[in-house]
Amino acid sequence: MATRRQGYAAIPTNEEGDTEQQPHGVNDSDSSLLGRVKNYDYRGFFSRYRIGYILAILILLALGAALFVALLLPENGSDGNNPWHRSHLQAPVKAGISKVAMQQGLDKCEAIQNKRRIPNEPNPHRSNPRASNDSQPILLKNANVWDGQGNVLEDVDILMQDGVIKKVQADITETPDGTKIIDVRGHIVSPGLVDMHSHLGLDSWPELDGSQETNEASNPLTPFVRSLDAFSPSDNAIRIVASGGVTTALVLPGSANIMGGEAFVFKLRPVPTTSNADMLVQAGIDESIETKWRWMKNACGENPKRFYGTHGRMPRTRMGEAYMFRQRLDEARQLLEAQNDWCLAAQDLDINAPDTRLESRFPEDLAYESLVALLRGDVRLNIHCYETHDLEAMIRHSHEFNFNITAFHHALDAYLVPDIIKRAKNEIVIATFADHWGYKKEAFQASPYGPKILHDAGIPVALKSDHPVLNSQHLVFEAAKANHYGLPLQEAFKAVTSVPAKAIGLDHRVGSLKPGYDADVVIWDREPLTLGATPLQVFVDGIPLFDETPIEPANAKYDTTAESNKEISVQAMTADIKDEDSFMLTNVGGAMVGKDFITGPVNVYVQDGKVVCAGDKCDSEMVHTKDNVRMMDVNGGYVIPGLIAVGSHLGVVEIPSEESTGDGTVKASKSKDPQDVVYAVDGIKLGTRHLEEAFKGGVMNSITAPMSDNVIVGVSTAFKTHADSLLSEGALITPAAALHLQIGDNAKSASFPTVSSQISFIRQVLKDNVDSKNVFGQAARGEIPTVVSVHNKDEIASLVMLKQNHLPETRFVVMGGAEAHLVAQHLADADIPVILRPTLCTPASFDSIHCLTGAPLTNGTAAHVLHRHGVKIALGVEDDGLARNLAWDAGWLAATSPNTATDDASHISEEEAMRFVTTNIQEIFGLSSSQSMDGNDEFVVWSNNPLQLHSRPLFSYSKYQGIKSIV
Repeated sequence: MATRRQGYAAIPTNEEGDTEQQPHGVNDSDSSLLGRVKNYDYRGFFSRYRIGYILAILILLALGAALFVALLLPENGSDGNNPWHRSHLQAPVKAGISKVAMQQGLDKCEAIQNKRRIPNEPNPHRSNPRASNDSQPILLKNANVWDGQGNVLEDVDILMQDGVIKKVQADITETPDGTKIIDVRGHIVSPGLVDMHSHLGLDSWPELDGSQETNEASNPLTPFVRSLDAFSPSDNAIRIVASGGVTTALVLPGSANIMGGEAFVFKLRPVPTTSNADMLVQAGIDESIETKWRWMKNACGENPKRFYGTHGRMPRTRMGEAYMFRQRLDEARQLLEAQNDWCLAAQDLDINAPDTRLESRFPEDLAYESLVALLRGDVRLNIHCYETHDLEAMIRHSHEFNFNITAFHHALDAYLVPDIIKRAKNEIVIATFADHWGYKKEAFQASPYGPKILHDAGIPVALKSDHPVLNSQHLVFEAAKANHYGLPLQEAFKAVTSVPAKAIGLDHRVGSLKPGYDADVVIWDREPLTLGATPLQVFVDGIPLFDETPIEPANAKYDTTAESNKEISVQAMTADIKDEDSFMLTNVGGAMVGKDFITGPVNVYVQDGKVVCAGDKCDSEMVHTKDNVRMMDVNGGYVIPGLIAVGSHLGVVEIPSEESTGDGTVKASKSKDPQDVVYAVDGIKLGTRHLEEAFKGGVMNSITAPMSDNVIVGVSTAFKTHADSLLSEGALITPAAALHLQIGDNAKSASFPTVSSQISFIRQVLKDNVDSKNVFGQAARGEIPTVVSVHNKDEIASLVMLKQNHLPETRFVVMGGAEAHLVAQHLADADIPVILRPTLCTPASFDSIHCLTGAPLTNGTAAHVLHRHGVKIALGVEDDGLARNLAWDAGWLAATSPNTATDDASHISEEEAMRFVTTNIQEIFGLSSSQSMDGNDEFVVWSNNPLQLHSRPLFSYSKYQGIKSIV
């Protein structure tokens, strides 16, 4: 008999005599997590039975002896040499686990103890198991390569074969038979982008209740669920995201739970089997020659405590989160130790000996399996955390339980605590946004300079989308914005290629364009970090994803960082005109005066606080006034009116998730009483950080409506973003800019359960008040515009019919307009403008499924179609924190315009794009004649063309506040 070791006993057994093992799990009542197998206690046997029973036992023993003798006799003429009988006699039945179970456990022990991590290296001689068997070798000629590791190679060729990049060098002449040759004509070719934080395939487009799979929100601790089991290969977003050059995505469960579950990495290429398992990056990988990683998602901070706390459940605080996290890891650690103990006991035994097998199986629990793997170092842990103390707590937990943190996700406060991040056991990647901020308290301290600060501190930075929070189709735009805010050009590009690839342990296969890597390759239409950069073609595993189009020669090389990193002293520039109401701006690169744009170099003359001329006329004015007028050289800068934010909640809420920071939300009501209509002017608060950041983006004016769940939203107000209060001179442009309404699924309520009831209510309330002096009457008669938030083409069509058949004088304006392009001519005929909000739509909802997502999938966007039909266009702000990007929104449309001989009408010039965010909005709201917003009494001086990423606003001028520095 073997002696007991580490709590396990070796007892006699046969191969089928397993003892019953008590189950264990998260609700185990046993004080031991594992619920040790209990031995039968023979002590006191005879004391529990009376003499009467002994006789019965003796009789049974006699019968057993008779049976035993019978078994020894030959049967049916047998000679008595039956081997089954012989072995049975030699191995009496005993309790314990089977030999098979014992061997299974020993195999698991060996796998644990002998596990070795094979250094994963790129291998140009390998075949990619994901490659199609009939894929054609492809040679890309005359490419300029950004390799994803910070290197730029000019005029080289790229050979792709068997799903692998075989060669990257100049003048490749030897190619396999049947190789397809594509001349990329000097365009930049890069590795496919890697998005290391996506909910693609879980939070599918369009978002329907039946296909929302992001959070298993029944319990705050669900490390055992897997994104693979819910990933939909049919998500419409997969092709859209791939069209932006993203070829690999780490798909994580959501952040409602402290422990959200296991994540998986997918290639964004449809497979013939329509199998999500076949889409995995690691599909077909042989673990004997390549380390196969696992991934996990955890979360801390606001999300778990807000979700469960509002339901009266733990955790309600960060303290509760930390305890629950530690408790579950402690339980996982106990299981890990029990497994180690079992292995120590089992491996000292001879499995072939008849009396040396353990009494219990190798201890396992599916609920803890992934956590044990984490503690063994097999899982790369990704943690959603924002604030400094959250980051520090998680690092503290990692030391306590001896696990590694691969990446902190979001982590908008990380730039404040680089030294704390370096306390971790290993190098942590910060997977963050470029400039997304402000939507909740823990996102409020963010800085767009965060990625640069972290990089300078030696902490690797990856940029990700959190798709569909941000549309991963535009992941490269995140890198471009980070570059604008100081992250070096190639470091910014590495942040969407090799850095995330390394963080997920796949930097030997994806994220770089070098021999031996998977043939995930993007041909760009321009430098990837310029505004509107779009793939001409995307290859995944060497297979092209999109229709082949002719490739025109690449434009001349453009230095993206030349202007953005140039030091400009606004104080020195403006010193001579600081207190002047009349002055001359010279060497202006471009100027917009009213609706007219003048290309420089020109002079711009300001007299008595108002722009009076630009160009040749100013030259003659200068001759007559040069002795009296101070002049300032703006060194090629642009002078344009202050931008106008419309559609945002700027001024009525500061942190959307914190009710105390906002005016409040108007609830749904069927009231037709104009006295019940809310005016935003009564709830505006100025001097907030959101307004300050908008102003830093050149936004000097905002038209803000109330926040509302009602069909009747309320009346918007127009004001200056840089004013201290509404009492400041010139702060209030107009208290009543427009009547705002909303229809569609988002406006459904108990009062208005259907879209038809919403439209009927609007028709009735406007018709009934057409002769009234109240706000409904003003709107019905067209004295103020009626702005209707709506996306669906049929609901927009209802507005057109409402105007044509009932309210011909009403100045309807569509706000939203994702599907407006489908009724563009009708909108133009009815003189209904469209304020696109957002500028670039997504098919995220059923009301926007016909959205135009842009090249290479569609020929332009809704803006280009509307423009071709003559619809007046403006651009709205959907995210208050991104109001500072309004100039880039306009620039994107100009940069991505179809510009072919057959579609010139769709082309949007830079001059027209500037009007989308300035004078067009003035005209739509009837403010162009206002003395406070005529486009000439205020302006912003930009370092260069404001519609390009490398430009930035330097200072503003208004007749009320004079010169105000923005830098």
